[in-house]
Amino acid sequence: MQKFLVLGLLGLCSLEDIKRKEMTVVYIFIFGIGGMILHLFAPMCSIYSILWGILLGMAMIVLSFVTKGSVGLGDGILLVVTGVYLGGYGNLELLVMGFFLAALWSLGLMLIKKKNGKEKIPFVPFLLVSYLIMIFRGVQ
Repeated sequence: MQKFLVLGLLGLCSLEDIKRKEMTVVYIFIFGIGGMILHLFAPMCSIYSILWGILLGMAMIVLSFVTKGSVGLGDGILLVVTGVYLGGYGNLELLVMGFFLAALWSLGLMLIKKKNGKEKIPFVPFLLVSYLIMIFRGVQ
C-alpha cells in the first residue's frame, strides 16, 4: 500500500512540477499525514530511520534558502514526506539517484544546446523515475 501511495504522490507532483514548475503543498501534507497514520498500523521502518529520512528533506529545505531558490522549496517538502514512507536509507537512495538522473538529463540538454547551465528543470520527475527503479530492483 505504501508503495502505491509514494508512486501516487510522486506522479501527482511530477505532473505539477512539469506543467507549473511548482507543487501544491496541500497534497504533499495530506500524503504526509496519511504516511504517519499508516506507519502506526503497518510500520515499514524504525522511527529513527523515519527521522533520518525527514532530516534529509529538511536539509533540502535549508539548501533552498541558502541558494535563494535554486533548489526548490517544494522539493525539500516533498522529500520530508517521502522520508516518512521510505526511511533514511530509502530517501537517501531516492535523492542521490534523482540527482544523478537530473545531472545526466541536464548534461544531455546542454550537449544538444537546448539549455544552458542556468536554466531550471523540474526535479520531481527524476525522483519518480528513481523510485520506479527502486521498485523494479526490489528495494521497495
